Amino acid sequence: MIIVGLTGGIASGKTTVCNFLKNRKFLVHDSDVVVKKMYSTPNKNFLNYIKKIGLKKSIKGKKINKPKIRESIFKNKKQRKLLEKYIHKEVKESRDRFLKNKKKSKIVFLDIPLLFEKKLEKICDIIILVYCPAKIRIRRAMQRRGMTKKVLLSIVNSQINDKIKKKKSDFIINTNCSKSKSFKRTKNIIEFILSNYA
Repeated sequence: MIIVGLTGGIASGKTTVCNFLKNRKFLVHDSDVVVKKMYSTPNKNFLNYIKKIGLKKSIKGKKINKPKIRESIFKNKKQRKLLEKYIHKEVKESRDRFLKNKKKSKIVFLDIPLLFEKKLEKICDIIILVYCPAKIRIRRAMQRRGMTKKVLLSIVNSQINDKIKKKKSDFIINTNCSKSKSFKRTKNIIEFILSNYA
């Protein structure tokens, strides 16, 4: 089984590439989907943990106000680390289950936004970077609900520089073009991997 790590900075177009792969019936473990589910349908353990680390104000009933959490944790480094630790543990468990259940597959994709930051290169055979210039990523990200310039810059600054990511990656998909061109590049990369690594 070939394990392909898919990574990229905020608003790089990674979700679009992931959806392209899913639509073509490739097996993708999507970290963002796991995290979204944690927030949209939080279980008791997660709600209790959020309260425990001082983010009680972001909970109303059984609903979590994610923009409020985002704003708080980028002001409070300790809170951010504690929250990230919990979330990364949950994502890892989900990813491990996914890999265990897909052992007989020819190729699988792991969408890991912080692949390099969390030193997860070792679990991948090949790494694809979804890249887009920072200026465009910032413009795209600012269109997201609840996003502020201050929080966005904190996120960008907490991630490894694109130059380093490029050097560490085996393939790069530049999304600063039409979707059809990005999809064609993705398709060519997969064909190359299956021809040369399988």
